[in-house]
Amino acid sequence: MILTVTLNPALDKNYTVPDFSLHGIHRVAEMSTVPAGKGLNVSRVLKSLGTKTLATGIVGGYTGKQIEAGLEKLHVPYEFVRIQGESRSNILIYDPSQAIHSELKEPGPTIPKNAWRRLEQKIMTLAPLCSWVVFAGSPPPDAASDVYVPLIQGVKSLGVKVALDTRGPWLQTGIKAKPDLIKPNWDEFQELVGGCLSIKQGLEKAREVANAGIETVVVSMGAQGALAVHQGEGYLVNKLPPIEVVSPIGSGDTLVAGLLSKWQHSSDFPTALRFGLAVATSNAAHFGAGTFDPGEVPRLEQAITVERIPN
Repeated sequence: MILTVTLNPALDKNYTVPDFSLHGIHRVAEMSTVPAGKGLNVSRVLKSLGTKTLATGIVGGYTGKQIEAGLEKLHVPYEFVRIQGESRSNILIYDPSQAIHSELKEPGPTIPKNAWRRLEQKIMTLAPLCSWVVFAGSPPPDAASDVYVPLIQGVKSLGVKVALDTRGPWLQTGIKAKPDLIKPNWDEFQELVGGCLSIKQGLEKAREVANAGIETVVVSMGAQGALAVHQGEGYLVNKLPPIEVVSPIGSGDTLVAGLLSKWQHSSDFPTALRFGLAVATSNAAHFGAGTFDPGEVPRLEQAITVERIPN
């Protein structure tokens, strides 16, 4: 089982709005709601892939109840810490006629100190039942930069593998706890390592991060593919299959889910990476984070080449 931890879950409201503009009244052609936040996206994809998962994190208020109801509808099991504050909502607007994709993201609630303690206790109780614990997403704005450090250290002390997918100060500080896997996108990785002028330099920087105690570094680069370092070996995917991109939102989360889903079933790393990228590519061809077509994944997977890059 794979446990996901989302410190700032959200209810995504997805609107398809033809001829969208910044002015006037608009009629929504289609609307859907889905429980989201990076960790919940990972759990939803894992469930779709047939991989056992459990979601935890912090939710509150009426929106928190809607998030729970959405997970129940999708048959994704959860065990949240509840607070009185209101969980956030995100609005995603897609206009297919103009290829417009816009997001409005709420910041999320202030988390009481006792909620952090309760969450840590819950994670330590659930982690021994799991093969991986995925810490994903940015916490609420007032969270400390080292918020992930004691959580990662606690899980690793139990002998359970840890994946970290976050950004900015939380990634910069979180890697000090030596998670087994990190998965920044290209921009987040540049922020972490101080900038890269080329893919080659990016691979060199990824090796430096890995040498500091991170077993696996995967950097997603959108349509340009991905680079990775795993157990000292470098890998590069320099092109993904051509698709009509509808929305890239959630593709990184889908990559994490696909990678771990395949990997925990004894696949080698390059095979797992190729599968994760295929699922992520399918996500980019659909509207809504973590939305993909399982039927097209095998075709996409066959079109992806993972090249080993020697030191």
